[in-house]
Formats: sequence, structure tokens, C-alpha cells
Amino acid sequence: MNLMEVALRTGVTVVDLESLVRGNAPAGVAERLGIPVLNLQEFLGQGYASANFAHRLGTSMAAAEELGRAVGPEGRIGIIVGLLLSARRGRAAEVGGR
Repeated sequence: MNLMEVALRTGVTVVDLESLVRGNAPAGVAERLGIPVLNLQEFLGQGYASANFAHRLGTSMAAAEELGRAVGPEGRIGIIVGLLLSARRGRAAEVGGR
């Protein structure tokens, strides 16, 4: 799946996805996830998970941080992309989409 396809499926711009892949925390990504930019940056940079971010993952802060440390920086980016994709599916299901 390329960035354009991810952008179309998530509603996040390609520019924001490119920035995310470089390890930055774009406001558009944080907004789509419903978390503050600082929380996104802390997870991407250090693996630190705020209560908001852990809730978004559906787990405890400790478990989210352990996961973040275990997968490393590239894995944390993958987790964010996965959350973006699942968030989009969840909203589509709520309004009767696929």
C-alpha cells in the first residue's frame, strides 16, 4: 500500500503521512487520532504513552509504552498508521459504510 492509498483511506494528507514516516508528529495525524500533537510526538520519539494515547490503543499506559519500546521507532510509526487505518474503518462502520 503506498502513501496515496493510505491517505485516501485515512483522510490524512500525503504531506502529513510523509512527515510521519520521517518521525515527525503532524497536527493532521494527531487530530485524526484525537490526541494532542505533544502526545503523538512523545510516543514517536521516546515511546512514551500518555493516558489519551493508551486509551486510543485500547490498553494501559504501561502496556503501550512496553509495546513502543519493543517495536522501536519504525514500529511506532507503523502503529500510528495502523491506528489511522482502523480509525477510518470504525467511523465508516458507524455511518453505515464498509
